[in-house]
Amino acid sequence: MKKKPTNEEILTALNEIIRDSQKPKKVELSLVKDIEKIYGKLIKDRSKITTNDAIESIRSLKLEVVKIKQDSATGLKKIAEFKTAIKEIGIKFPDRMKGLEKQFQETLKEMESKQKNLDKAMKILWY
Repeated sequence: MKKKPTNEEILTALNEIIRDSQKPKKVELSLVKDIEKIYGKLIKDRSKITTNDAIESIRSLKLEVVKIKQDSATGLKKIAEFKTAIKEIGIKFPDRMKGLEKQFQETLKEMESKQKNLDKAMKILWY
């Protein structure tokens, strides 16, 4: 025959069950607090970076790229005029001008590439 537990044994067992059931809740609450803290930081950091700021930065860069392209094109145009003028009077095109012409061409090509990349970035931000 089984011995019937006493009231004291029942209360002790219930207290152990209650204590054990509360431990995971403390861990869960701690995890929830950690998650909330991480989320709060994410929101704060995310608010620092807005699409509008990025778009304005890209627009500003595009304006600078366009100016540099225009300056390069103007430089190339002036070099072409210089070539024509010195050719008419029979003077050899100076090596220094060849170097400048090459620099203007490379800069123009580089800025065209940058402008395409900035356009791609702008499209990404708009969608």
